[in-house]
Amino acid sequence: MFTTPLSLARWMMLSANGLSSNVGTTVRISMRINRERRTKGTRSRFFHQPKVPLCKACWAMKDRKEYRAVVSHPFHVFNGIFLTLPLDGIRQTGLRVPLLQEACDEGLNSAQTPAEILDSFFSSQGLRDVESKADLLFRIIQYVERQVVLVDALEDARYAQLNDLGGAESLQSFMQRIRRHRKEEDLKDLLGEYAVRVVLTAHPTQFYPGNALAIITDLAKAMEENDLVSIRKLLHQLGLTPFFNSEPPTPYDEAVRQSWYLENVFYHAAPELYSKVAQTLDDPAARALSESLITIGFWPGGDRDGNPFVDAQTTWNVAERLRLTLLRCYRREIRDLRRRITFKHVSTRLDQLQDRIEYAMLHPDSAALSVADLNQELDEIAQWVADHSNGLFIEKIRGFQFKLRLFGLHFASLDIRQDSRVIQKALDEALTAVDVDVKAFRALSSSDQVNELLSDKWRGAVIRLEEERHQDIISSLRTMAKIQKHNGVRACHRYIISNCRGIIDVAAVAALARMAGLNDETALDIVPLFETIADLARSEDEVRDMYSHPAYRAHLSRRGDRQTVMLGFSDGTKDGGYLQANWSIYEAKRRLSKLSRDEGITVVFFDGRGGPPARGGGNTHRFYAAHGQDIENTEIQTTIQGQTISSNFGIPRSAGFNLELLLTAGLQSRIFEDSQTHFDTDQEALIKALGQQSFSYYTRLKEHPEFMNYLTQWGTLKYYGETNIGSRPTSRTKDGPLTFDDLRAIPFVGSWTQLKQNVPGFFGLGRALEWLDGEGRIEEARALYRESSFFRALVENSMQSMMKSDFRLTAHLEHDAQFGGIWCMVRDEYELTKRWVLDITGQQSLMELNPHIKESIGLRDDIIRPLLVIQHFALGQLAEGDEASKWEADVLKRLIVRSMFGIINASRNAV
Repeated sequence: MFTTPLSLARWMMLSANGLSSNVGTTVRISMRINRERRTKGTRSRFFHQPKVPLCKACWAMKDRKEYRAVVSHPFHVFNGIFLTLPLDGIRQTGLRVPLLQEACDEGLNSAQTPAEILDSFFSSQGLRDVESKADLLFRIIQYVERQVVLVDALEDARYAQLNDLGGAESLQSFMQRIRRHRKEEDLKDLLGEYAVRVVLTAHPTQFYPGNALAIITDLAKAMEENDLVSIRKLLHQLGLTPFFNSEPPTPYDEAVRQSWYLENVFYHAAPELYSKVAQTLDDPAARALSESLITIGFWPGGDRDGNPFVDAQTTWNVAERLRLTLLRCYRREIRDLRRRITFKHVSTRLDQLQDRIEYAMLHPDSAALSVADLNQELDEIAQWVADHSNGLFIEKIRGFQFKLRLFGLHFASLDIRQDSRVIQKALDEALTAVDVDVKAFRALSSSDQVNELLSDKWRGAVIRLEEERHQDIISSLRTMAKIQKHNGVRACHRYIISNCRGIIDVAAVAALARMAGLNDETALDIVPLFETIADLARSEDEVRDMYSHPAYRAHLSRRGDRQTVMLGFSDGTKDGGYLQANWSIYEAKRRLSKLSRDEGITVVFFDGRGGPPARGGGNTHRFYAAHGQDIENTEIQTTIQGQTISSNFGIPRSAGFNLELLLTAGLQSRIFEDSQTHFDTDQEALIKALGQQSFSYYTRLKEHPEFMNYLTQWGTLKYYGETNIGSRPTSRTKDGPLTFDDLRAIPFVGSWTQLKQNVPGFFGLGRALEWLDGEGRIEEARALYRESSFFRALVENSMQSMMKSDFRLTAHLEHDAQFGGIWCMVRDEYELTKRWVLDITGQQSLMELNPHIKESIGLRDDIIRPLLVIQHFALGQLAEGDEASKWEADVLKRLIVRSMFGIINASRNAV
């Protein structure tokens, strides 16, 4: 009946049951909010302002209109429908929300404090007692949370319209270029070894509970199908569904939640892309493709760094859960085949296959099932179908075989991770257990310690440790071997060392593995993780020591001469600032690539990335496309966390497209030479100097005497642990005042997000460009932006961080006796960065060439502005103390915590 989103919107406005004129007023008030008002400050006429080409400007305007047509306008209509639902107080709350939105915007523009804005609003609504005011604020928080869900669902429903699925970065465009340059054979050779691995983590960045995520998925589908009845029911369900967990999840709970994405998204998206690649190569059986072309990694249940609630039993339980979930998928696959392959002689064989899978599901300890046997059976069935049934439905058999090839019996590869300091303490206890004088051992030189640890003397020295966390290292290594026997080698074979100091920590894990009873038959890949600026700088020396040790070199030989190195963007940015961290990681990759090639080792880089640019997120694929051939790119491996999973990989279509972008990004740089992916000597010196200037100024900010006080009093650092969104503690230490070193990257970045200042995503860049201008060399930065895809990706990602900033929210701190200095330092750097970024890019406003994202940010910021004002009102009242505030501290803390959900969810990549 309906052909466009707007026709549906018109129909709903006319016929929605109970839609009153008040709702129309609400919609008009909401739509009246001007999204352009967020632009703060003007560009100096003294700045160079090259114009964006007219064609790009017209294209951007078209995309802005398209976003408004398919998301913004329908959002206001669905929001109106929401008011008509039979929910307690929904109509009264919903009618007040746009009034508060308008009051917040006008108040912030007039430099009012959050307290002044809310006092004026309460007065206009006739609210005088604190209880009534608090009740309304909590209702508004709940209402706005659900408005955010509407936007998320609409963007998912209109994904194909908002994303250029056949654009320049797509597989389709890439293959056109391959054929144009006659590179088909080069591509086939490369695809035999090339791989993309996305690793799902349990980091606490997902503020939607599982049931809300399911509603978003179903709501998006109903919106896509214009199913008004289902939309209305789902909106009703949404209104009745709580967003706050009464208690934090266990690590196993987190694994179950993430396995939903494996079963409902990646199980479909990864094989579909695999098949798509095979078809583009005219290779329907995918003989040229590596079985690891697209793989999924998994950290829930394996990552115990800083999480005392993960133990070896958890790891085993999660591995079993993954296997069971996969077998359930395989059973459905065979049932589907049985509905189509109904031919004599083979249908009974499919029945037998289903029986074997169901037996394995009921008897998890059975070893009766193997991927090789399943594949052989399917090969024989496919051959019979080809010979006797004209190949009817043979593509369905191949599709199942693709899934067997990609997922095996494990579904996703579990990684084990632990901090080096815990590992070394466990080693001390283990040495004591085998009668080694620890004091004498630690008195040896580092090289002698390594020689001892990598010797064969520990083989068979099976031990039991008293300290629970230390014993878990031994138990987890044994569990790794057990999982491999049960689910296959790919199921669990990597041990990641956080805060790795090099070969001394790698050797410690190797020795503990021997003591745990592991032998050379057990696949064990030891992965050092380098994160801080200092660690990244010395990573080449540390890895060289690993390669040069005969015992470790022999170990690498057994593992196919491959070494995985993990590099951490989150803690790197926290330590060194945005520009310096990204350049340090890039430089480390180049040095490690050269070292590894010289040594005959294939190095694989595993990037620890979060959602926002401050944690290595943003347009991630463009960073991989910017890698030149001097950086090893045999595999792309990256973490995806919480919000990034649901926003970029939440539905099969978006997951498939984002996997496709990662796939083509790495292949582009391997096959085609591009001058924009290389730095000449002058360019390298320039970006290095910019990084140093940026790092210096960021260090000044970190060393500001009020830095931690500012984040603690006006940020949400203290409240992450009360959100109950993750099993891992939010700080590395339990007692005492919070220090910078104690801070985890997630609450650190998330606090800046909710301050609407986003320091980790831009700070220092403006000062570096200002320094360059003072040297009379700013034209070099303009040229670097045009000529370097890496620098261009960095600058454009920083725009996203700045676009999500709004200093009006905290402008009342400008003249504060305690915090005025640091606030002005951050605000001034924001203004400086914005001006210079616009200058070197030639754009007139932030994200001018990313109109869909810009419009989405604008709509979402308008929606959550009341939550930001409420949160900062509560923070301000707590800062005044009990005597000055009429509000109870417990109520204020609850307002802070509850407002975090809508604010974080609206950003989609806030943390």
